[in-house]
Amino acid sequence: MQSLHISTSALRGVQQALDNTANNLANVDTVGFKRRSASFSELLSDSMNEQAAVDNQQRNSPAGLRIGSGARLGLTKMDVTPGSMKVTDVPTDLMIEGDGYFLVSRVFRNADGEMEDEYRLTRSGGFQLTQMGDLPGFALATPTGEYLVDEVGNRITFENPGELTITPEGVVMMDGVEAAQLRLFKVDNPDQLQQVGSNQLLAPTLGDQKAPDFMDYAEGRIRQGALESSNVNLQEEMSQLINIQRAYQLNSRAIGITDQMMGIANSLRSR
Repeated sequence: MQSLHISTSALRGVQQALDNTANNLANVDTVGFKRRSASFSELLSDSMNEQAAVDNQQRNSPAGLRIGSGARLGLTKMDVTPGSMKVTDVPTDLMIEGDGYFLVSRVFRNADGEMEDEYRLTRSGGFQLTQMGDLPGFALATPTGEYLVDEVGNRITFENPGELTITPEGVVMMDGVEAAQLRLFKVDNPDQLQQVGSNQLLAPTLGDQKAPDFMDYAEGRIRQGALESSNVNLQEEMSQLINIQRAYQLNSRAIGITDQMMGIANSLRSR
């Protein structure tokens, strides 16, 4: 029965690792995507130190028998290795060189029916200059509708579209006139942040303070007219996929053998 529990728990973890690899492969062409690697941890284990004397004499292994309960998927850690640069020469395409995340805001209606801003972090710099629906003017926004914000959390807006220039230090200018100061924000441990889709992480909160009020600035620089490609390595993910398939087959066979042993034991008991 112990082998049945071990193999069953291992199958659950292998299935989750397969889902993680499938997600990496699905985002091989997603701008700014960071792959995740699956790591496993051992479940509760027991050590039998008081064994029979006859058993100790017939065993070559050290004293103490360790009995495990299987393994589970402990963590999917984000690989923050930067992706390769893809030059597009599009003024609204931005790439982060080095450390840092763009901060974007999404307007939503809370439980009281009031409109609020939810802040998110992303490495995807494929922005568009779009007309705002709730305010007059234009703003830099993601393809899914989140607005790029400045160092204090306000939207980067323009009265009319023109020649957009963004310096490596984040100075945003429209037709040569400075419009806003763009900042990159630092995240020490992105694995602690919640993924909310669209290649974005939910920005941390500190009471009623907005995210820009307490987050630190990153030291990265901004490159205009370029995008950061995904850091997914297709060959590595395919190799990982083969390993996961072998692990799944091994544990499936272990369950089948355990079932046969239980069947033999039941047939012997009934005689």
